[in-house]
Amino acid sequence: MSFSLTQMILISAAYLAVLFGVAWISERGMIPRAIIRHPLTYTLSLGVYASAWAFYGTVGLAYQYGYGFLSSYLGVSGAFLLAPVLLYPILKITRTYQLSSLADLFAFRFRSTWAGALTTIFML
Repeated sequence: MSFSLTQMILISAAYLAVLFGVAWISERGMIPRAIIRHPLTYTLSLGVYASAWAFYGTVGLAYQYGYGFLSSYLGVSGAFLLAPVLLYPILKITRTYQLSSLADLFAFRFRSTWAGALTTIFML
């Protein structure tokens, strides 16, 4: 099955619309906060990210570099091990100044609304 460029653009736009819709519904409080803040929600979202990365990313890396693909797993493992040390200062700043997103953090850090806007665009 092959897709044309128009179909791929429409599918991508629909996917982004669904993501924005879920975020909007969550921000408006239409989904109970108990579900949004539940640890299972975070676990499942991390599982989706990790499975997509493993399927689309590391299979290609293993094919191309052999055992070199393990560096991606070692990097993620190191990030999880060092997260408390590296992220604690950022956590203190975000709680002190009530920053709720990465775009807010960049806009605060660089004192520019453009930094926040560019962060939002690059995150898409």
